[in-house]
Amino acid sequence: MNDWFDASVKLQKQMLDAQRKALDAGGHAVGAGEAMVQAQEAMAHAQDATRKAAEANLAAFQAWTRLWGVGPW
Repeated sequence: MNDWFDASVKLQKQMLDAQRKALDAGGHAVGAGEAMVQAQEAMAHAQDATRKAAEANLAAFQAWTRLWGVGPW
């Protein structure tokens, strides 16, 4: 009877350990997912800033060509 009880306790400890490891892995996955979302948001902001800079550069170039009467703009 004692062997059965010891085996049962050992199995429960192993199950708890496996659950702890699964929760830890899940926590790491959530952390990695959050980092990925932050990186994607930063990339979107960088792309937006790049687009705005390109539009400003184009507007400045068009204004310069209008000033000198050099283009169709």
